[in-house]
Amino acid sequence: MTVLTLNKNEDLYALQLKRKRDLFLSFFSEFTKDLDYFSSPISNFRTRAELGVHVNDSINFTMVKNNKKIFINTLEICDEKINNIINLLKKYVTDKESIKEKLFQAEIQVARNGEGMVSLIYHKSLDTNWIEDAQNLSSKIGVSIIGRSKKQKLVIGKDFVTETYKVKDQTIEIDLYEQCFSQTNPYICDQMLSWVHEREDPSSHVTELHCGIGTFTALLSNIFSKVLATENSRPSIKALKKNLENNFITNVQFARMSGLETLEALNKVRVFNRLKHVNLKSLKKDVLFLDPPKSGLDSLSLDLIKQLNFKEIIYLSCGFPSLKSNINNLLSDYYIEKAAFFDQFPFTDHLETGVILKKRVTT
Repeated sequence: MTVLTLNKNEDLYALQLKRKRDLFLSFFSEFTKDLDYFSSPISNFRTRAELGVHVNDSINFTMVKNNKKIFINTLEICDEKINNIINLLKKYVTDKESIKEKLFQAEIQVARNGEGMVSLIYHKSLDTNWIEDAQNLSSKIGVSIIGRSKKQKLVIGKDFVTETYKVKDQTIEIDLYEQCFSQTNPYICDQMLSWVHEREDPSSHVTELHCGIGTFTALLSNIFSKVLATENSRPSIKALKKNLENNFITNVQFARMSGLETLEALNKVRVFNRLKHVNLKSLKKDVLFLDPPKSGLDSLSLDLIKQLNFKEIIYLSCGFPSLKSNINNLLSDYYIEKAAFFDQFPFTDHLETGVILKKRVTT
């Protein structure tokens, strides 16, 4: 049996950080000198883990590395509470047949306030025996338990944890819902939010695409006068609504729409009933906030963005190759004012990048 223990290594971290910083500089230093870098803690920074489950006489958790199943003992990149939960699950689930039978995946989400939830995913229907044992398990471990199988979701406790992000001298509380995308490194998310906060302009409007559950939407509502936020995921839109209500935010209008659909609506290419509650004529094209998937924006979306003539674009990206391609496309109409590298994913090759683009003035 191969056992994986991911240990912190300061020298390795410094090496990979330099490699990613050099890659960041190789592209952006040509365009601006206003460049920032934000490093991550090297251990216990990740607050979510998705694990395979190996059930025999006992229960073990696995990950895949180089196409091989690896058994997990300790994940030092993960929050200490995740490691505690893993050990407690091993201890309490081994003799609970209703919990371990046909269990094939576990997803663990925690917050820095100590809250946690565990999603247990099955190839079977869950019955009253499972509910009783899951209630006992939740009580012993001190976390919410969510059981999921085909067309079934049972919640013991609640299906979210509440993360508090630190932004300058403020805090933002966001409920991170099960099955919704959320930032996995809250320490770097603090830095990203603070970096965006520097763009504060209380007189401006902002349009946000791919808003998710509202982590950045909540911030944008504080620094701009009006926000239009769109997101294509139904669960994320439901979570966004609750997060806006919890934070008493009233200057955000939102709709379930893709980024492309939103741009088509703003360009009057198409009319959508999902936007009938929004007065698009009154929405000023001041700032466009982009946080697309790793694949970036397609060529049609980029063309529509340029036609809309936003004064400023704030672009956050977890896909550096797609970001470079998108930026090169936008440079015909915009220039790069500043950029930042956030080490969201230490010990990987992934770069999280923020870019501020300003509209070129034509004479």
